[in-house]
Amino acid sequence: MIYDNLLALTARAPVTSGLRQGEVFTPYAALVERIGRLAVGFIERGIESGDPVALLIPNSPDLFVTAHALFAIGAIAMPLGETATRSELAMLAQKARPKAVISTPGLSSAAELLMTDAALGTPLFLTSTLPEGNATAQLPKLTGDTTALYLFSSGSTGLPKVVPHTHAELIADSERASTAWEIQPDDIVLDILPGNFAMGFLLGATQAVAGGATTLYWSDPLPLALSRKKLLDAMVRERVTVMGAVPAMYEIVAGQTGSFDLRLRLAFSGGVALKRPIFEAVRERLGTTLRQDYGSTEAIMFSHNNSVDPDASWASVGKPAGEARVRIVPFDTEFGPSVGEMEIRSSSLMRGYLGDAVANAQAFDEGWFKTGDLASLDEAGRIFIRGRSKLLIEVSGYKIDPIEVEETLMTLPAVTEAAVAGIPDSRNGNRLIAFVVRGADVSADELIRYARERLSVQKVPAEIAFIDALPRSPAGKVLRARLREL
Repeated sequence: MIYDNLLALTARAPVTSGLRQGEVFTPYAALVERIGRLAVGFIERGIESGDPVALLIPNSPDLFVTAHALFAIGAIAMPLGETATRSELAMLAQKARPKAVISTPGLSSAAELLMTDAALGTPLFLTSTLPEGNATAQLPKLTGDTTALYLFSSGSTGLPKVVPHTHAELIADSERASTAWEIQPDDIVLDILPGNFAMGFLLGATQAVAGGATTLYWSDPLPLALSRKKLLDAMVRERVTVMGAVPAMYEIVAGQTGSFDLRLRLAFSGGVALKRPIFEAVRERLGTTLRQDYGSTEAIMFSHNNSVDPDASWASVGKPAGEARVRIVPFDTEFGPSVGEMEIRSSSLMRGYLGDAVANAQAFDEGWFKTGDLASLDEAGRIFIRGRSKLLIEVSGYKIDPIEVEETLMTLPAVTEAAVAGIPDSRNGNRLIAFVVRGADVSADELIRYARERLSVQKVPAEIAFIDALPRSPAGKVLRARLREL
């Protein structure tokens, strides 16, 4: 399905469209040829339809061709975070049980540890020596309900879960996104998000190519705050017209001094709520109006703000795109009766978490996905996100489960109890504060180092606050709303 769709898209795309990273440009026609050879090579190495394959590959043309080769044979691409900790990678591998692991040479050590820790008897392939077979060999015919992709989400009920997406769902998402963004063959689409992030993977793998556009992958070993001038220079040189990122990235890029002759016609943000100062900074420094989108790992791209008066509606994530639908379910909130829990449906919504009946029962309401976001609709049907109905805390576009962080801290014998709260932060949406009850002497620095060794950087508390006891209700429940007051 996805491979056949890619062949059709490639046939219509101009020879000037393809993938670019650094000085290297590869047209879609050449990419499709390599994808066919890799697909056959995977079959010859024993990878079959339905087999999950873990990908420790930065967002890049390598990730594009590897994922599409897996799609072509009905296998399941499973992109993992290159900055994830050893324990996080092992946990995700134990959940999905990949049939093979594919890694860049630079991440081969992490891949080997992943296979050891998760007790996987699987082969490891390096992107520098991927097997290529006879491109004329017959590839399997796939149906739309064939699983194509495993993403990982904290979802609406806690610890990371496997989010499967089918071929039909990914094709529907790419058509919805490229139509909403009006992607054209002469567009240059910048992708700066990591490949394990749904928005980063899909923008580069399926959404830009659906409109026949060229994808420019950006990566730099330095943090964005130190490489932003190089990024802006590249955007000018490559005449980038479309980009998507989280608000914190826009704030960093817009903070670069000097003037840049950008050609941006569309910049959209997602992952975390946009703040007005960032909206203003992007308009002033980058010369474009930042538009908000809404999506999730479970539903992928859902809505886009294409209002003719973006200044008045800057805080909205827009209307549902394509055939997507939204409803607001009554929910007791501090915002009044117009605000409730947002439930959504679309043709790219997952059918359910892998092997988790309890989570699925909590996540769906008669086929509607319960996003956990509190929202309202204006008279034009635009969505305004007002807050969260669940525990998840948004940090730099990532949804962090505080329970996961708390349980990690409490594996240290010196920690008797821990509770994590998100404190509003203008750059990252929230910063994590861990409230800790000590059972033995331990410093804040020791706790942060301990967390850093076991959790991804966005999950590590920015601050530790030591308290004598956690605030609790008469029933013993932690009063999380009180934590912010502390």
